[in-house]
Amino acid sequence: MDIPSSRPAVGTISTGRPDTVQYREAVRTELPRAQRVTQPPSNAAGTAVDDRRTGDMASRDDRILADRRARMERIADTIRESLQRRIEKDEAAGLLVYRTVDKETGEVIRQFPDEMVLKLKAYAREMARKEESEAADTPRVERVA
Repeated sequence: MDIPSSRPAVGTISTGRPDTVQYREAVRTELPRAQRVTQPPSNAAGTAVDDRRTGDMASRDDRILADRRARMERIADTIRESLQRRIEKDEAAGLLVYRTVDKETGEVIRQFPDEMVLKLKAYAREMARKEESEAADTPRVERVA
């Protein structure tokens, strides 16, 4: 008994697309000549003018960028002059601390490592020191059999 299947038989070639189907709702896609988009005609004189204008715009952009760069460098120099870099040793944590401080106000702008890391390190050192002192205070008992 044969059971019809919509699948192609093994070894047969299927195109996967049915023949072209005509739809009643289809719309014509070709535009009239007046409405078509075309490439503008190549004109040697027109391109020379465009190239010159592009070059002018490029040089203007370069000048603007150079001016902005110079302004930014002046601002950076001003900021650098008002800041002081310090390297200090935190005795409790046993670490070197790198700080950037405002000269006028004394405010810390940047610090490495953070204050929280210094506190954690100091706490860990204190706890380790406490364990060592407790271990040294307790008498050591040795048994020999």
